[in-house]
Amino acid sequence: MKKKVFFILSCLIFTIFSAVLSSLLGAMNIRWEDLIKTDSIESRVFFELRIPRIILGTLVGGSLAWSGALAQGLFRNPIVDPGLIGITAGCSLFASIAIVLGTSVPYLHSIWSTVVFSFLGGISSSFIIFFFAKSKGRTDVFSLLLSGIAVNAICFSAIGILSYIANEAQLRNLSLWNMGSLGGASWSNLKSFSVFFILPLFISPLIAKQLNVFILGEREANHLGVSTEFLKTMVILLIGVSVGACISLVGNIGFVGLAVPHIVRLAIGQDYRYLLLTSYLLGGGLLCLADGICRIVISPSEIPVGIATALLGAPFFLSLIRKRMNHI
Repeated sequence: MKKKVFFILSCLIFTIFSAVLSSLLGAMNIRWEDLIKTDSIESRVFFELRIPRIILGTLVGGSLAWSGALAQGLFRNPIVDPGLIGITAGCSLFASIAIVLGTSVPYLHSIWSTVVFSFLGGISSSFIIFFFAKSKGRTDVFSLLLSGIAVNAICFSAIGILSYIANEAQLRNLSLWNMGSLGGASWSNLKSFSVFFILPLFISPLIAKQLNVFILGEREANHLGVSTEFLKTMVILLIGVSVGACISLVGNIGFVGLAVPHIVRLAIGQDYRYLLLTSYLLGGGLLCLADGICRIVISPSEIPVGIATALLGAPFFLSLIRKRMNHI
């Protein structure tokens, strides 16, 4: 128990440290005394650009890691994340539709149309996956995974077609969006979507015990009184809402949902009463820190944070596969 409390507190301190450090990193060097001058450029950059970006990075990183922990619990597999089950692809497809077809379809030619469309894509893909995985009133977890893989293939094929017909400006916007970036953070975005990022903190205690039972096996969970059908439906919808909100605002940011829950699981075990919230804390801190570093590597330009997380996450994913193969 002491080990778990120590690790959770360490993650909280790390997240706070990442937020403070990230607030000082960027193309513009901001000193603390500059913040006192409310009308200075430094003060405006700090409070109108960096602070919303830090908050958004923390919330998005936490939500992605939390969603990854849920997905791994649902499929009882540590190498599953929301991207594998098709929800990320659904968000990307709908955003691509808004970007490429936005100039010819009324009311789609705005940044908010891309955000809303992407969010709807995550929700829609969740329902589609469930529709094909459900048979005779029962949802098979293995069929959920296969349906997600099929949705992935269809969505990325459609994105390929949209990329082919896009003009140069649309193709550039599409590429930048798919790289993932926190550059579009604003107080308006946070106000509109904060409920979807804070939701995990309230939902976690309600489903943690049921997930603890579910990882023993679906049949065992049924015998112990867990409504597994309701739990599976709830988990997929929660992942769809959470990931949809994240990707709609920042684009594709991969491997946070894969790596972070696995790191937490290695440190404090499989108990979802601690795993979900600790994954949220660590994911938020990692993404916030990664974004801060991406802003100074090639300053005054910045590297999209989605590229950085992919570069770090892909080797981690390969190591998980290798480790899993060694235990077979």
